[in-house]
Amino acid sequence: MTEEFPPFEAWKPGSSPSRRQLEEVAGRLDEVLTRYSDKDWAYSRVALEVRPLAELDAPYVLWLEWIPTALAEGRKAFKNCEDEVTWGEHHSSELGILEIVSLRLNRALMSVSSQEDFNGCRPVVRMMKRSELEQAGIRDAFWYKVSEVQGDQFDNR
Repeated sequence: MTEEFPPFEAWKPGSSPSRRQLEEVAGRLDEVLTRYSDKDWAYSRVALEVRPLAELDAPYVLWLEWIPTALAEGRKAFKNCEDEVTWGEHHSSELGILEIVSLRLNRALMSVSSQEDFNGCRPVVRMMKRSELEQAGIRDAFWYKVSEVQGDQFDNR
């Protein structure tokens, strides 16, 4: 990728990424997520979309953390994120739906993406308090959509 991605200026503390920037990021992540097979999604593909906070009736939304995996410290932080996903998979019955969505998105992204996809960084989907984003002047956030797809193994469960 020749352009700088992610658009780091959009993620600096105190800044407010534009809707266009968030949509660009969501599109890129969804493009990468197409590499993850329907079977690995358990035939329920999850994609990101950008929604105005004012339209979301939820105390938490999805946001991204960018981990610079080109650096040793970042690789350690990313390993901790992978451990979080493993823990979440073993405790999914204790998690809320939004936590499960972020877990599934992270598992997929960790499986099919690399730091080369995002110029030396890796995205991690995080739950964020909607009120914290609003207080920071952010008007749009990530949300999810699920597309059910047909599969032979799904039909035979």
